Amino acid sequence: MKNILKSIGGMLLGIAIFVAIIVAIGLFFVYGTKIAFSIEPFINWLAGILFVIDLLVLLLAFSYKLRPFVGLVLFISSYVFGMSVWIYGLAVTLSLWGFGALVIGLFLGGIGVVPIGMLAAIFHSHWDIFFTLLITLVLTYGTRLVGATLVENDENELNEHPSEDFIEGETIEHKTRTWGDLG
Repeated sequence: MKNILKSIGGMLLGIAIFVAIIVAIGLFFVYGTKIAFSIEPFINWLAGILFVIDLLVLLLAFSYKLRPFVGLVLFISSYVFGMSVWIYGLAVTLSLWGFGALVIGLFLGGIGVVPIGMLAAIFHSHWDIFFTLLITLVLTYGTRLVGATLVENDENELNEHPSEDFIEGETIEHKTRTWGDLG
């Protein structure tokens, strides 16, 4: 009798966990979109400010000593751009193709809402929306790549030319960088 009660209790616990997961997913879809739409104006404002800051900071990249700082600023701002394009992709997907497409996009690792939003914009001939998503997506990954490259190049320079290994009077050969170094 004791084993039967344990198995019934385990089954009830499994059902309760399953119901809780379903309720949590439902709440995420209902309130998650509301939260995303409520923070969207702030994220877009922040992305605009960061875009201007990134353009100004890029001028500092001409100084070798400031390149790691520039790379870090660009890399961090890429995540704000990414959040902006994700929220916009979510809004486009939801408004043009509905809740079902949104669920599919979220189940594609969460980032599927952006390509699905781009497809929805193409099929509805909203080229302005498509190009906004595309440009913001390129901005996101472009700033991330440039930022990571600037930080990585500084780390490579430190590893190639450590100051304690330098012998006075010895010359250091500078490596010529190519496009292959970016990958």
